[in-house]
Amino acid sequence: MLLRLWPAAVTALFGAIALVDIIASPTALASQRSEAEIEQIVREYLLENPEVIFEAVERYQTKQRDLAQAASREAAREYLPELLNNPTGHVIEAPSGTADVVVIEFFDYNCGFCRQATDFVFSLQEENEDLQIILQELPVTNPNSREPALIALSAAKTDEYVGFHRAMMTSDSLVDGARAAAIARDLNIPDNLINRALEEGDEQDALHARLDRSIDIADALGIDGTPAFLIASTSGDYIEVIPGLSESAVLAAIEEARNGKRQ
Repeated sequence: MLLRLWPAAVTALFGAIALVDIIASPTALASQRSEAEIEQIVREYLLENPEVIFEAVERYQTKQRDLAQAASREAAREYLPELLNNPTGHVIEAPSGTADVVVIEFFDYNCGFCRQATDFVFSLQEENEDLQIILQELPVTNPNSREPALIALSAAKTDEYVGFHRAMMTSDSLVDGARAAAIARDLNIPDNLINRALEEGDEQDALHARLDRSIDIADALGIDGTPAFLIASTSGDYIEVIPGLSESAVLAAIEEARNGKRQ
């Protein structure tokens, strides 16, 4: 990381030294110095003050992270209506019947951290009756994740989706199409829905298109792995994207969404 950011840090330092030089000697323009002279100034300064590089890298990383988060929030604001009205997964309505806050989890059945997050995600409504949960299929962790996601989408309209989801998330091994189909049959999910997901044809193509759309949206939000969470107030006043599993960050964002702190 340090080597990759070195050019940016040195460029910033180069500009700062040149500016100081101009201010100190207004009659001697920086352009009059040879490249070798300026390189020597930079080299000597860095040898005497090596901490400057680490400070520059840290500031650069912070700036880039802030810019990425801002871009992610703007993209999330754009795609939130689609995620709310046409989720690629399943909606668990708010217990109160009216949602003020929505939590969207982008997950993969073969993601270990997603499996760890399962109980936490379902517990969110225990103390937040105004909270809606959307489970958003994002099969990107393993090539074998695609068929389980197709089966899940096909079964999303049934009463057994949540049971299927939780059973899949309790697996301690790789979940592929065959394993997902067996779990679905154990839960009495109709064979026609399972076959619809696994057999080539127009219905399977439509399911594939929905998964592809989910991946496209995740890319636009800057999500490059699972799990990831989008937390928003249903009014749209607050929105945040949280990569990875951080229960404290998710809980804090839920509270902020409820209070509408970010405009």
